[in-house]
Amino acid sequence: MRKLLMMVLLSAICAGAQDTKPTTAADTNAATSASRDQKLVVEEPGTLMSQEKIYSGSRIYIAPMLNGFDNYIAAGLQQKKVPVVVVALREKADYEITGVAETDKAGWAKMLFMGSQQTNETASIKMVNLKTGAVVFAYSVNKTNSVRGKQSAGEACAKHIKQKIVE
Repeated sequence: MRKLLMMVLLSAICAGAQDTKPTTAADTNAATSASRDQKLVVEEPGTLMSQEKIYSGSRIYIAPMLNGFDNYIAAGLQQKKVPVVVVALREKADYEITGVAETDKAGWAKMLFMGSQQTNETASIKMVNLKTGAVVFAYSVNKTNSVRGKQSAGEACAKHIKQKIVE
């Protein structure tokens, strides 16, 4: 019953949003080009993700990230043999990867009692088409007791990007 109520409410909100008209010619052009350029699919109520394909040989710019995680993503792309070209200039790229990563180091109790210095890694990335602004890929990873730390998280991100690539 609650799920049905949420679906009815969501459809009413969507219908109300469709009734509003852009106020200027620029808004009208932006709305029509956005609908033409981006094919959106509803996965969950209120969640929109582009269905755009990422092709082999695409140029990707990896934005600088805290803790140097951008280097681990670049290394992961190479290690997993992802068929893309990593470029140093954003202007030359088709897509941009941005993200965050966090390391939770082993505490004294874990090191003393378990003899483990393994870390917990959390990272999230998203890939955006620089021409359309559409988010074409997003991934979040949580590695517990990671022996190789950020390297493991970077390789996990690269592996999932490779699965999205169309040859």
